[in-house]
Order: sequence, then structure tokens, then C-alpha cells
Amino acid sequence: MTAELKASRHDATLVLIFANPGRQNALDGSVVAAAIETLSKAERDDSVSAIVLTGADQCFCSGVEAGKDLETQVLVLENLQNLIETMRSFPKPIIAAVEGVAVDAGFSLALASDLIVAGQNAGFGISPAQIGTWAVGGAGWFLPQRLPQQWTAEILLDAKPLTATRLQAAGLVNKLSADGAALDKALAWAEQLSAALASAPAAFEQFKTLLGNASSTTLNESFSSEKHRLLTKRPGTT
Repeated sequence: MTAELKASRHDATLVLIFANPGRQNALDGSVVAAAIETLSKAERDDSVSAIVLTGADQCFCSGVEAGKDLETQVLVLENLQNLIETMRSFPKPIIAAVEGVAVDAGFSLALASDLIVAGQNAGFGISPAQIGTWAVGGAGWFLPQRLPQQWTAEILLDAKPLTATRLQAAGLVNKLSADGAALDKALAWAEQLSAALASAPAAFEQFKTLLGNASSTTLNESFSSEKHRLLTKRPGTT
């Protein structure tokens, strides 16, 4: 069997499922392209209010399969980076529901999500093959933004996945679930977020812009942005 992206609807939540039996749901170029296209359509679909990203068979994603040809590897990496950028600019909540392993590109996809729900024994990390390269779609950038140096060094250099329990203690995982229940918990959370944002559908997009600019703006610039949002707020919104 080959890798594929499966999709299903749960009310207003679109669930995207990485599937690659026997390969711990490793991605290939076609799956990455399908994910970009699906997110682009979901962005324009008003009936979709949240995305849950997960993997089949109680495993999230073990990275990408790009063969040994360097040109192909670079192309797949560039497409993966495009997917990560698409996720970071996506104007609706994306929740990663992680079971099993989230390694290399799988780790980057979890980090690129807005929120992470994980089974207690889910493992996050970088594989030995990526040490020295870390060409995995941005994990080497995300981690120093969110974790102390010692945590980042352990993850990038040890090549032994850290459990979700440890990463929740570090502030990287939002919610833990019993093993096998991450998807259900993520769907329930997505439903709550959809209800909360129903009266102000643009609020989440504004939040992501605010968060994305936080590290590159001064406090005074943030104050000016707050004032601008208040002055331009449409009547009836919150």
C-alpha cells in the first residue's frame, strides 16, 4: 500500500489523517501536496471551523519518504516547508492529535499546529538520521522559540523521543489523554473552540497574526496594533 491522506468530517471539524501502513504513516510528496490542497479548500469553506490532524492506526507520523536522490529530497522538503507555512497562516484552529510517534516531519507538523493533544506515551523527537541536518520542516526553528536551551539541546541531539508527559511539563503539549483517546479529546476541544469563536470568526486569524508578530515587534508597536484593532472592529463583534 502507498501513503495517502484521508479526510472525514465531524460536524464543523475536518479531520485529516496521515496513512501509510507499515511505515508509521511516513509522508511522501503526494500526501504533502494533498494536505496543502485540502487546507486551501478548507480555508475557503465556511462550514469548516477547525482542523484536527492525526495519523492512522494509533501513530502520528514518522517523517517523509523521499528516496536517496538528493534532488528529490530537496523537492519534498520544499513542499513540506510549504505545508508548514500553510498551516501557520491557516485562519482556523488546527489541533494535532498525536498517538505513537511524531518524529522528524511528524514532529514539525505537530509543532506547526496551534494546539497539541497527545496520548501519554506518544513520542516526539528527531531521528538519528537527521542529526546534523535537521531538515524536517522547521522543528529546529520552532523548538528554540518555545523551550529553554537545555530542552532543545536534548531533543535535537539525543535522538531519543520524549514522551508527551515530559513535553507537557515543558509547556509544549497542551493536553494529555489516555493512550488511544487523543483524537476523541481533540475533536471535543475543536467543538468547544468552534462554539466559542462562532460569534467572532475573525478572532482566531487575528490571534495568529498577533502571535506570529510577537517576536519581531516592540511593545509600543503591539500597543498601536491593539488600538488599531479596536478602532477597526466591526459593530457587533467581540
